[in-house]
Amino acid sequence: MITKLPQLTIGNIKLKNCLMLAPMAGITDLPLRELAIEGGAGLVFTEMISATAMVYGDKKTYKLLTSSTKEKDCVAAQIFGTKPDIMAECAKKVQDLGYKIIDINLGCPAKKITKVGAGSRLLANPKQVEDVLSAVVNAVSVPVTIKTRIGLLQGQNVACEIIEIAQNCGIKMVSLHARYAEFAHSGEPDLEAFSVACRYAKIPVIANGGITDIQTAQKFLNIPNCSGLMIGRGAIGNYDIFKRIEYFFDKGKMVAPSTIQTRLKWFRQNAVASLKYYGEDKGLVVLRKIAPYYIKGLPNACSIRNQFNKITTLKEFDNIFKL
Repeated sequence: MITKLPQLTIGNIKLKNCLMLAPMAGITDLPLRELAIEGGAGLVFTEMISATAMVYGDKKTYKLLTSSTKEKDCVAAQIFGTKPDIMAECAKKVQDLGYKIIDINLGCPAKKITKVGAGSRLLANPKQVEDVLSAVVNAVSVPVTIKTRIGLLQGQNVACEIIEIAQNCGIKMVSLHARYAEFAHSGEPDLEAFSVACRYAKIPVIANGGITDIQTAQKFLNIPNCSGLMIGRGAIGNYDIFKRIEYFFDKGKMVAPSTIQTRLKWFRQNAVASLKYYGEDKGLVVLRKIAPYYIKGLPNACSIRNQFNKITTLKEFDNIFKL
């Protein structure tokens, strides 16, 4: 039974803790990452960056890589693609922007990513995985990590093979989503398969998938060789989950989960930051995707969500939530 959080170093970078905010497409923008850092995350990740778009100088892609002084050394950039040379060139450009950790996505199950052979689809081609990882590692001087899945289909645990390839290529950390790609973000994580994957790993393996509270965190951390936790949707509107987990393992005491009022305060803080970052035309629009995480449990939540989807100003936000 684990009583202390593992200390974690990625290459030459020592993190303040082993708790991370997962990269989430369309979600982990700069305003949200800063909230996670305030909530106690030791490392946060950008949204997925298309290597091809980056290499061709797409302005929207560069916008995704905007970082702040609040993030300092605790932000990593995640890139995706299939061509080793393009991935290597993208990694160089990301490093030139000042990022000190580069992560490669091998786990996204979204059709628009897998249909081009990227994300979790790469797991069907271990040789291509090796070529991509080697190209990126050899192209940059900063630590390179990967985020992957147990496998594509239930019962097909390819994580052990992918971790071995990663180690041999010079990858410094593996974040392992303990669900199969076919299940996307639903269902229980396969703890047994995760345990098997961790058993002989020589680099840190970080648990991901279904972590929403102390109990689910503890299940993963009790597995031998589990080096930390990566929390995705379980952290949205619940950013102090990182502090609660750290406090529990440091002090052995539970801290009460966030109340609805706390969530709404996080929501307003996110709204203010988003309006400042994107401007009034887009600031609240981009939050429509994650608004349900903030307002769940409120009376008439469906009606409130419909109201939120029509507003564009902070004054309108305050009229709805009356904070």
